[in-house]
Amino acid sequence: MLKHVSFVTGDLKAALAFYTRLGGVIEKDLTTSEGYRRGVLLLGEGRLQFFEVPGEAPATHPHWAEHVALHVPDLRALLPELRAAGVTVTRDLQPSPGGRDMAFVLDPDGRQVELLAEG
Repeated sequence: MLKHVSFVTGDLKAALAFYTRLGGVIEKDLTTSEGYRRGVLLLGEGRLQFFEVPGEAPATHPHWAEHVALHVPDLRALLPELRAAGVTVTRDLQPSPGGRDMAFVLDPDGRQVELLAEG
């Protein structure tokens, strides 16, 4: 069973705000003994962990094949709100292979995030 996935972020505050908007719950927001900022978000039964490390930049991939996928309530309402907030949509609303609504957006670090309608 997956415990967490961990990423480097350029802005922990922005990453936490983005993922809480998508339904994440902040479990930790602290400074480690090494002096790094660390945030952990609960997303369903799994977690996303972010580290803000001085001198380190996020390593993202522009292709949608490398991404984080999240179920979100009411994707049709959420997507225009994200656009209005300046979030980049890389694949517009369309049916997923399983028949649910889906879209892809970029998180604050440029990481691809697949949004799937719940249900």
